Amino acid sequence: MDVADVTRFLAQTTPFSQQGTALQTELARAISVYYFRAGEQVNAGDGRLLIVRTGLFTRMGAQQQLLEKLQEGDFYGYQPLPSGERLTCEEDGLVYWLAAEPFARARQHYPELDHFFRHLAARTLHQHSLPDEGYFTLKVGDLVRPHKIVIAPDQTVQQAAQLMSERRVSSLLVERDGILLGIITDRDLRSRILAHGLPASTLIAEAMTQQPKTIERDAYLFEALQQMGQWRVHHLPVLSQGRVDGMITVTDLVRAQQEHPVYLMTDIHRQPDLAHLIKASEQTLKLAHILGRQGVPAHEASHILATVADGLTQRLIELALAELGPAPCSFSWLVFGSFARRDQGLNADQDNGLLLAAPPVGEVGRYFAALARYVCDGLARCGLPYCSGNIMATNPDLCLDQAGWLARFHGWIHTPTPQALLNATVFFDLRMVAGSGELFEGLHRQMLAEARAQPLFLLHLAQSALERTAPLGLFRHFILERDGQQQKGLDLKVRGISVITDLVRVYALASGVAEVNTRQRLQRLVQEGGMDSTQSRNLCDAFDLLAQLRWEHHLACQDKMATEGEGQVSNHLDPATLSGLQRHQLKDCFMVINEGQSLLKYRFCRGL
Repeated sequence: MDVADVTRFLAQTTPFSQQGTALQTELARAISVYYFRAGEQVNAGDGRLLIVRTGLFTRMGAQQQLLEKLQEGDFYGYQPLPSGERLTCEEDGLVYWLAAEPFARARQHYPELDHFFRHLAARTLHQHSLPDEGYFTLKVGDLVRPHKIVIAPDQTVQQAAQLMSERRVSSLLVERDGILLGIITDRDLRSRILAHGLPASTLIAEAMTQQPKTIERDAYLFEALQQMGQWRVHHLPVLSQGRVDGMITVTDLVRAQQEHPVYLMTDIHRQPDLAHLIKASEQTLKLAHILGRQGVPAHEASHILATVADGLTQRLIELALAELGPAPCSFSWLVFGSFARRDQGLNADQDNGLLLAAPPVGEVGRYFAALARYVCDGLARCGLPYCSGNIMATNPDLCLDQAGWLARFHGWIHTPTPQALLNATVFFDLRMVAGSGELFEGLHRQMLAEARAQPLFLLHLAQSALERTAPLGLFRHFILERDGQQQKGLDLKVRGISVITDLVRVYALASGVAEVNTRQRLQRLVQEGGMDSTQSRNLCDAFDLLAQLRWEHHLACQDKMATEGEGQVSNHLDPATLSGLQRHQLKDCFMVINEGQSLLKYRFCRGL
C-alpha cells in the first residue's frame, strides 16, 4: 500500500480534507486496502471505518429495501450496524479500511470529525426507524420482478386467465417480437369479456388495453404513485432504454409501504372540486417537514414537492375543462425556472405559461384566458403564490401558439439584450406538466437547435453567467450582504445556487442537452463530452451542499414562523449559525463556483 497515495485521497475527501496533513498521514498508515468483486458481500460492523475508493456498493436493509448506494468517497461502518443490514459489492472496487482504534481516537480528538459522523449516523437511523422513507429512495426498478410475464395478442383470454392464475398476477404484458402492444388485466377480463358474455376463445387483441401508460425503471416510487393517481390506472409497464422490463402495480406499491403522506399525490387526483383540492393541498407543508425530519436530501425533497405541484396543476386543469367544456384545440401547460428544474425552494412562486396548437385569437384566446385564470387562481389558493413578475399563463404574452413561442425564443437568441438574457435564465428551463407532449417536444426541440447554432448568443449568455460572483474575498473570507431586514448574511440562491444553474445552462444549451434539471444536465454533459467528469462532479457536489443548506434553512424559517408568528422564508443565511466544518465546506463550494466561472470564461469568452 502506498501511504502517500492514501494520504492524497484523504486530503481530497470530506471531512478529512479539513483536518490537516498530520492527521491525514496518521490515518493513512492505519488503513488497509481490500479488493471486492461484484456480488461479494462485505463483512463490517466491528468499529472499522470503510471508505470506498473505487467501485459501487449497495447497502440493503433487513426488509430488503435499498438504503443507499456507496461510491468513491462514501463511508460505511461509522456506527453499530442494525440487525439484518448488509453491504454488497455491485461493481468491482477497492475499499480503504481504517482500523477501529485510530478511527475512534480521531473522533475523540477532533470534534468536527465526530460531528460529521454523528450527522451521518442520524440520517442512517431515520432510514431504519422510518420505513416510509422507501417511497423517496426506492425506485420502480427495485420492485419489478426479474422475469416479465408476457402473452401474445393472438392467444385467447382463457389462456390469459390461466397464465394469470398460474403465475399469481393480476396483469400481463401483451407483446409481439419484443414490442409492447398493450396489457391485459383481470379487470379487463371481467368488464370486457364476462360482463358482455363473450366466449373464452376471444383473442387478447380484442380485450387488451392498448397504448397503456408507462413509467421508466429509474423513476421513484412516489412518481409511480403520482402517475397512477393522475391516469386512474393500477398497472404501469416499466421501460428501460425504450424496452419493456416488466410491470408495476398498485398492489406492489401498497406492499412496499402501507401508509405514507405521499398518498397526497394520489389523493389530489381524486378531489371532486376546488374546495376539496385546496383542503388536500394543506398537507404539502406537512409533507415538507416530514421529508426534512427523515433527512431526505434537498434535491429529492424538491423533486417530490415539484411532483405535488404538478399534481395540483393537472387536477386544476381537469376541473377547468369540466367547467369550461372541451378545449378548442390541443395545448401544453408549461412551467419555467425552478419548478421546471424541480429545484425550487419553499418560497417559490408560480412560473407557468401555455403552448397552443392554434393562435390565441377569438374564441380560442377567450377559452384559454379563462382556463389560465382558473388554474393560476387555484394554484394560489393551494399555496403557490402568484408570480410577482407576471410570469404566468394569465399573461397574454405567455399564452401563445408554437409560432408565437418560437418567435419569442428567436428574438431572445438573435437579439441578446440584457432583458433577453434575463428571460433566458427563466424561459430556457421549461417543462410540460399537462397536455400534448408532441406539441411541447416540437417547440423544445426547435428552441434547443436554434440556441445551439448561435455562438454569439451563447457568448452573451456566458458573460451574463459571470456577472454574479461567489461571496468569497481575499483569504477565503465570506463577503456578507444585508437582506431586506438589514441582517447580514449570504444569499444562498443569488450568490450560489443560481450561479451554478446559470453556468451549467450555458454548457447544456451549447451541447443541445434536453434535460433541464441541473444535476441531470451535469450528468448528461459528461456523457455528451460537453464537460469533463471532474468539473461535473465538483459542480454537482457544490450544488447539492448549497441546496441542502437552503433546504434546512427554509425549514427552520417555517418552524420559526409557526412558533413565533412572524418572519418569512428567506434565502439569506448567517454563516455564524453553521458549524466550523459546514463553513469550511461552504467556502469550498464558492471556490468551485469561482473555478467553474473561470472555465466558462475560457471556453465561451476567449478573445474578449
